Amino acid sequence: MIEKFLFLQYLINVALKNVLLIFLVLFCGIHAFGQNQTNIFPGQNLDTVRLNKIARLASKEDKSWNKVAHLIADSCETDLEKVYTIYTYIGEYYTYDLNQLKLIYKREIKRELYLSEVIKKKKGVCGDFANLFVTLCDSLNIGCFRVSGYAKTHQLIHPVKKSYYNHAWNVVRIDGKWYPLDVTYGVRHFTNRQWNKKEINYFFLLTDPVKFGRFHLPADPAFQCLNQQRSYKDFRYRRFLWKTPDSNHVPASDSLLNNRLKKDWKDQLLDEAFAAQKFNKKVKGAGLKLLEVRINKVLDKRTKRKQLLTKQDYEDAIYLYQGIQQDLIQNKGKKKYIKYANYRIWKLGQERDKLKK
Repeated sequence: MIEKFLFLQYLINVALKNVLLIFLVLFCGIHAFGQNQTNIFPGQNLDTVRLNKIARLASKEDKSWNKVAHLIADSCETDLEKVYTIYTYIGEYYTYDLNQLKLIYKREIKRELYLSEVIKKKKGVCGDFANLFVTLCDSLNIGCFRVSGYAKTHQLIHPVKKSYYNHAWNVVRIDGKWYPLDVTYGVRHFTNRQWNKKEINYFFLLTDPVKFGRFHLPADPAFQCLNQQRSYKDFRYRRFLWKTPDSNHVPASDSLLNNRLKKDWKDQLLDEAFAAQKFNKKVKGAGLKLLEVRINKVLDKRTKRKQLLTKQDYEDAIYLYQGIQQDLIQNKGKKKYIKYANYRIWKLGQERDKLKK
């Protein structure tokens, strides 16, 4: 009789633990992915009804991103309105392509889409949306960067592979300050309709950097938009507790990003690659991984092009490889990565020289 009572008590305890765990997971998901913030940006109110109409008009313009940018520029007054409209334009009228994602994981696709492809198809994955966002911001004179790094979902336990950057998003400058945003997490539509949402998720538009950092860790710590930067280990194993570094002598991310914004796009990309290699030295070839996503987009041989590659395309790629090679040599990086960069420089130089002058 006592044994039966103890066994019954054990079953009750297990059931209670499972109920509590389910409740905790649901609470975390609702808290993290709560829909439409009542206040998109502190101290400023937006006429979202008017801006949503502008986004709808922009969605009908499928010829070029330039026309989309002109429409937003003519219809919006402040940078905040423009950023909100771009976020809504992509989040509401673009579809996340799960089929493309599978091909990327299988390494059957080694490049991101060109902007013309993204605009025409209204489909893409995180890197495509981040590239479109930064291009539109650049054309509107809004400071913005595309960011590569790690991301988690609302799940309580979500694996993050140290050697693989699995996501891309943006940081944008509003009123002199930098804020993170992730339009991919806001997208409503998916190629598999069971993933569709009822409305755009605005939680990840200009989110508080600390809250945003619970789910995102950039390869370059400057994109955390925080003075006290979070480590990979802390991000990987801590979801709710924020363990800040002991040192307070971390350069302000605002000043770093403002200075970087003044540079040429190639030097911006190299700065990100150098910082990524220093931030997490255990990631093999961190800098090369960041660079080759952009380089492959330019040099992918299987792409059907309307225009042939120019000497400038090859010279840009060579410049990037030379920059990362020099950094690897100075910081005593692995010889195989140095040799690989050297091979790519030689090979690209040969292909460049074959082009007609």
